[in-house]
Order: sequence, then C-alpha cells, then structure tokens
Amino acid sequence: MDCAVPKGDSLREPYTAGHHILLAHAEAVELFKACYKLQHGDSKIGMAFDVMGYEPFQDSFLDDQARERSIDYNLGWFLEPVVRGDYPFSMRSLIGDRLPKFTKEEQEKLASSCDIMGLNYYTSRFSKHIDISSDFTPKLNTDDAYASSERHPFADRDLLDLHVPKRPNGPPSDHEGEIRKPTHLADVDSDPTMTDPLDDWKRLDYLQRHISAVKDANVRGHFTWGLIDNFEWSLGYSSRFGLVYIDKKDGNKRKLKKSAKWFAKFNSVPKRLLKTTNNNATVTVTSVSV
Repeated sequence: MDCAVPKGDSLREPYTAGHHILLAHAEAVELFKACYKLQHGDSKIGMAFDVMGYEPFQDSFLDDQARERSIDYNLGWFLEPVVRGDYPFSMRSLIGDRLPKFTKEEQEKLASSCDIMGLNYYTSRFSKHIDISSDFTPKLNTDDAYASSERHPFADRDLLDLHVPKRPNGPPSDHEGEIRKPTHLADVDSDPTMTDPLDDWKRLDYLQRHISAVKDANVRGHFTWGLIDNFEWSLGYSSRFGLVYIDKKDGNKRKLKKSAKWFAKFNSVPKRLLKTTNNNATVTVTSVSV
C-alpha cells in the first residue's frame, strides 16, 4: 500500500478514480456549453490543477528525464487529457493496463474542454531517476520512477514554463529557475527560533516575489493561501501559514501578521511600488492589477 488511505488497491484505484473525475469533467463541460453558455456567450469553464515545480536532482540526462516524468504524473495526468484527449505517453508506458483507456467519443469530449485553468501550487521538488531492478515492486508514488525531496517554493516564472502548454497569449517562458536551500513556507510559523510570529518576513518575501514573477502573464486573479491558520490535514494545527495569526494562548484572537498588512496595502494601491523594510533589508515589489 502506498496511498494516504490504508485500504483498497493503491496500484490501480487512484488511476480509476482520476479517470472518472476526468469523465465527469467532460460531461459537466458539455452540459455547461449546451445550456448555460447559450444564454451567456462569454462564459468560460475550466479546471484547477494541483501542481509542484520540479528540477533535476543532478545535472544529468537521467534526472532530466525523471523531471519530465514528474511533471507528467503531477500535472500531465489531468492536464493532457483535457487538452489533447489522453494521458501522457510516460504514464501509458509505465503504468500499463492499470491506467484506464478513453473511448474515441470520450477523447473528443475531453480535448479542449478547458477554457481556463487554475494553478494551485505549494512547493517544489527535486526529481531523481530510480533504476528499476528485476525484483522491483510497483507502488503508486514510484510508478514514475523518480525520487524527490522538498525545496523552496518556486518564486520565479519557471513554474509556468514547466507546466503550461505554449499557446497564443500564454504566460512568458523565458526565465530559468534557481536552486535554493530546501525549505517550505509552512516553516515560517513553525521555526523554533521565531520570537514573534507576527513578524513573518519569510512569507512577505514569498508573496512579493511570486506576484512579481507573474506580472507579465495573462493572469486574471490571485488567491493567497490562506487567510487564517487552519487545520492542515495530518499536520493538524502544527503547521501555520495564514496571513492572520490565531493566538491560542489569548482566547484564539485573530492577529494580523506583517504579511497581511502588506497584502492589504498591495491590493489597495495598484500600479505602484510597495516597499517594506526589515532592519537593513528592503523588499520591493511592483504592484499589479490582478
């Protein structure tokens, strides 16, 4: 077993579930176009994708290929069917008959069933090739034959370059990413050396660099995750990453972090430079309308 859910066939059922999600999407889009869009011709429908950025663990051909497979399994699994009507070739070749097949009619419904796309992304990973031995036992997260370790979230345009198909009016893709020290945004509030959780300069830096990185792309909106500290799956309340701090020692009072104040200012003053100073460091971002 290699799923978060300890029961069932983890080598087959995730692909079956994903397959039916895609089929349901295609049916919903067809219904939308047949009914709602007739009355509202400018309406669009799409899908939000959960993605990560990937870089090869080493500068080698095998790790480059592992990176491409990582992208296929992370994003291509759902993106390629709604763009061209089928799964990535790497998935077909590695998963075999455990990956369901689309009928010709289903492929036609799926292809181009996404007018718009959303990108939800949290962090980025290294991709490393794994040699498959004769006694290798498949698992869900090794079907793509890569190993990964977390690193700093992408703050540049390379995430868009990695994942989004090149199309007219698509996002720019002329920037190479940087390899940074492995960390995670959730570390911002769980850092044991942090004396004041409201003074969250790591998050502020994260926000300003990410927003600045997409300022030239055709982006229609931005949602920051999240507004307040929340219950994060298996991590519970131990991982905090809200713009608003919940002080459990003070009656669960909501307290604005520095990043929340900056973000409020950012949203209220478009097309201007916003500056914040932390001792001798200055953070500058060009505000954009989103």
